Amino acid sequence: MNSPNKILKSNSGKNPKRVALIHDCTAYGGLEAHILMLARYLDPARYTPLVVVPGYTDEYRSSPTRFIEEVQALGLPLLRPVDPGNNRILSYLKDVRNVRNLLKANEVDIVHIHTRRPEGARKATLSARLAGIQAVIRTEHVTPSVSIKPYSKYVIKPFDWLTNYVVTVSESNRQEQLNLLGRNPQKVYCSYGGIEIERFNPIHDVSEAKRRLGLDPALPVAGTVGRLSEEKGHTYIIRAAERVLKEYGPVNFVLVGNGPLETQLKEQIAQLGLEQYFHLVGFQSNPIPYIEAMDITLMSSLNEALGLSLLEFMAMGKPSVVTAIPSFKEILRDGESGLIVPAQDSQAFAEGILKLLHDPVLAAGLAQAALKQVRLKFTIQRMTSDIMNLYDSLLI
Repeated sequence: MNSPNKILKSNSGKNPKRVALIHDCTAYGGLEAHILMLARYLDPARYTPLVVVPGYTDEYRSSPTRFIEEVQALGLPLLRPVDPGNNRILSYLKDVRNVRNLLKANEVDIVHIHTRRPEGARKATLSARLAGIQAVIRTEHVTPSVSIKPYSKYVIKPFDWLTNYVVTVSESNRQEQLNLLGRNPQKVYCSYGGIEIERFNPIHDVSEAKRRLGLDPALPVAGTVGRLSEEKGHTYIIRAAERVLKEYGPVNFVLVGNGPLETQLKEQIAQLGLEQYFHLVGFQSNPIPYIEAMDITLMSSLNEALGLSLLEFMAMGKPSVVTAIPSFKEILRDGESGLIVPAQDSQAFAEGILKLLHDPVLAAGLAQAALKQVRLKFTIQRMTSDIMNLYDSLLI
C-alpha cells in the first residue's frame, strides 16, 4: 500500500476503537466478501467492527439479504438506520440525521465506507462528519470507468474534502480515480485485496472432484466463478467453447454463479448446440468443490477492480486464461503465471484454452507460479494489516 505521510504506530490502548463498516451496494459480490473478511480479521485488541446497512425497504436501495444474513451469522453488530420516508429533500436530511445519531450512539471512532460508485455514500460521509468522527475512509471496489457520469468528478469534490483517504484494491483502479475523477493523489492509496489462502488446498484429487459433481473424470473441465452479468464476459467463453470443442474434442465447461444474463446465456448455449458440454450450476456459497474439478480456470471479464475469483483459482493451483484488463495484468504475468488474451476476443480466448489443453507441462508451470504469487502478495492478513495501519495513522 502507498503509505500515508504520517508515522504509523499501533493502536495498543486498552479499549479497542470502534469501526463502522458502511455497506453501499444492492448486489452480493466481491465487495461484500471483502467487508466480511475484513471484519473477521481485524485485530480485536485494536478494533471492533460494526456493520451499517441502509434502512430502506426498497430492494433497489437496500443491502442484499444474503449479506445481512452473513453479517448476523458472524455475530457482528448490525446497525440499520430508520427508513426516512419518500420525500426527497426531507428524507435526505432525516437520513443524514439518523445515521449521525446511530454513529454517535454507538461511539464510533472510524467510518469505513465500502461502495461501487464514486458518488456513492455521500450521506454516510456527511453523517460521519456531523457526528464528530475524524477518521473517514472509503474503499472504491469498482473502477470509475464502469459507472462514471459527466457530473461525477464535480459531485464528489466536497465529499472527498470530508474524506481522509480513498482506498483502491488495485493500482489500475487507483490510476482511474486520479485520471478520470481528478482525486487528490495524496489521499488515494492502493491496498490490494486479499483472500483466505488457508481455505484453498492446491493438493487435491481432480478426478475425484469431477466424480463428486457427476462429471466424466476422463474429460477436461474448464470453468469460472462469477456473477452472470455483462461485465463478466461469459458470452466470450461460450463462443470460445464452440471452437475448442471442434478442434480438441469433448471438454466440460462449468459456470458457477447466477445473475441477470442467466437466461440469455442459456439461450446462446442452446443456439450453438453446446448444452451437452455446459453446466450452469447457479450460485454456490462454497465454490471450492467446483474449482477443485477444474483443469483450467477462466476469467473473461471486461472490467474488474481486482478479481477475487482469480485469486481463488491461483490459490487452488489452477492455470488460468484471463482477459488483458489492467487489474489482471497486475496479478499475472503472461506466459509466466497465466495466459493473458485480448478482452472481447473469443478466438484468442479459445487459443489460450487450447494451448493449455495441449500442453499440460506449461499448464502446471503457470499454476505453480500463480500459487507462489498469490501466497506472496494477496493474503487477507496482508490486506488487513494495510488497513489497520491506515486506521492507526488517523488515530495519532
